[in-house]
Amino acid sequence: MICGLDNWDDILVTRKEEVGAASVDESEFTIRERRLEKMLGVEKFKAPWAYKKAGKMNTKLSIPAIRFPGWHYCSVCGYMVQISYDQKDVPECKQTRKGKDCNGRLVPMRFVAVCQHGHIQDVPFKEWVHGGPITDTNHHLLKYESGTGSGELASISIRCSCGQRKSLAGLLNVRKAGSIVFDSALARIGHGEDDGNFSIENPNNSNTNGQYCLGHRPWLWPEGVKSARYCGAHLQVLIKGCSNVHYSEIVSALYLPEIEDKVNPLVLQLINRLNGMAGDQTGLDYLKMFYNQDPTGNILRAVLMGQPEVIKGQILLDELVQEIISVIADKGGQDIADENKSDNLCFEEYECILKGRNSESADFKALRKSFENYVDNELHSESFETVVLIEKLKETRVFKGFSRINGAGFWPGNDSSQNLTLHTVNWLPASEVFGEGIFLQFKDDKIDQWLLNNGRYQRLLNQYHDINNKRQMTFTNRDINPAFVLIHTFAHLLIKRLCFNCGYGSSSLREKIYFSSDPGERMNGVLIYTSSGDSEVSMGGLVRQGTEKFLSKLIKEAIEDSRWRSADPVCSDIGQSSGQGPDNVNGSACHNCCIVPETSCEEYNVLLDRSSLTGTLVNPEWGFFS
Repeated sequence: MICGLDNWDDILVTRKEEVGAASVDESEFTIRERRLEKMLGVEKFKAPWAYKKAGKMNTKLSIPAIRFPGWHYCSVCGYMVQISYDQKDVPECKQTRKGKDCNGRLVPMRFVAVCQHGHIQDVPFKEWVHGGPITDTNHHLLKYESGTGSGELASISIRCSCGQRKSLAGLLNVRKAGSIVFDSALARIGHGEDDGNFSIENPNNSNTNGQYCLGHRPWLWPEGVKSARYCGAHLQVLIKGCSNVHYSEIVSALYLPEIEDKVNPLVLQLINRLNGMAGDQTGLDYLKMFYNQDPTGNILRAVLMGQPEVIKGQILLDELVQEIISVIADKGGQDIADENKSDNLCFEEYECILKGRNSESADFKALRKSFENYVDNELHSESFETVVLIEKLKETRVFKGFSRINGAGFWPGNDSSQNLTLHTVNWLPASEVFGEGIFLQFKDDKIDQWLLNNGRYQRLLNQYHDINNKRQMTFTNRDINPAFVLIHTFAHLLIKRLCFNCGYGSSSLREKIYFSSDPGERMNGVLIYTSSGDSEVSMGGLVRQGTEKFLSKLIKEAIEDSRWRSADPVCSDIGQSSGQGPDNVNGSACHNCCIVPETSCEEYNVLLDRSSLTGTLVNPEWGFFS
């Protein structure tokens, strides 16, 4: 289990003490994204550093981690041992077997206990076997016994050296009202199966034999366990590899040019290359530092004369110096995103995408297209305002926090960032990824016309808001209307169709929904893009699908995919009656038609209904594209 940010800082401090501060260069893995820094209240971001055995800088920097869970069992003799989380060596069984140490390989137990507040701990197997806390001082040695049956939990038993034995049947059981757990298998320890008529009004949280959350945060070792505050919430036992053990909360933003288009692309290229040259400063801040030392520009000239653009003769030194001074004077060294811009990151991106940018030297290149030369341009111009082909994009993804059992998207307002560290830090972990994308802007007047007769999709939104209001007293209803369901569903169908047409894996394509009903910042657009963390090149296959020859075919096929799927009529009928998916906040949307991998969807695969595109067999007029 990867440790918290405090431990990451300790690694850097320790390494600087061992080899000297000059041998550790944090700028190598420092990431700057001004808009995200402002929003998240940090000074910078850091990418996970790679472990290097040799070299001059940043050698032997490891990522801190602990062993979890602590409970292990021997693959040979089956005896269980609870090891320390900070044990470095691979554990081996030390039980005596046939007169000598067993030395069998210890295998971690595959069960962990978590609570909805993000805590995690070992399953209390001793208390489970003995029906409550152990009060005697006798040695209790547990043994893991796996039967040869069907593999169900009932075939797995834990036997104690004192003679007690109990199977794991029912270990994973919990009882909920919505998302609130009011009874669990661990809380029932010492109770019979039929003991107590528990409900949300009469929760099982007072059983003295029951086991409840201790508030453990082992990734913040050792204080996260040794100084943990008792939580008392119900524990839910999960398989340690389950996806709901850890839901990452990722905040992302596209790179937007920091300098106006009138600046020479070579100057922009140089400024971007100098990012991080002086600690965590931007390239413009770095150059401004020399200009402030000598406003005549002599120091700045000395620094710039060694730059590749000057050496190769791409730009004259005097011209470069004057352009840099002009940029500093015009912008005052400030990020353009800070000047009279909206605090809405999405709206900034939306405006920048629509504006377009044809620059080979930047990390953002977007070509806005008109539909005049497109095949079936009537189809496009009727429903869409424009298409933008983004040949280059850079996305910064920040790991803000995490939650358990329910994804952060299902707990709006829950501050999961507190789980990352014990003490205040001025950074968050992040990564930069590069790729390409297709952006489609829907016509506002067509959206308004469709909304007049399609309030029926408001049912899904009301259900979504009601559920979240019950989960969080401070939850505020989001600015979404039925048009959001339409755009979101269209994005998913487009992702699925693109997987067939250009060969990308579905998990490598992502959506970004740009939606707002605010008249001052209205947005009705969707970006489908691919970005890879292990490559900085773009193959162009995705952008090609948005060109004059292929876009019409792509959209027609995506729309046709919404009409009838292999799960119909079941999917359609359930979607139009009770709803389906998490909390029943989906309409006609299932894995056969609209569901995409979790890494591809911003909304955890909720608020989807393909009837919003083409209607139903009985009511085709419900569809936007009917």
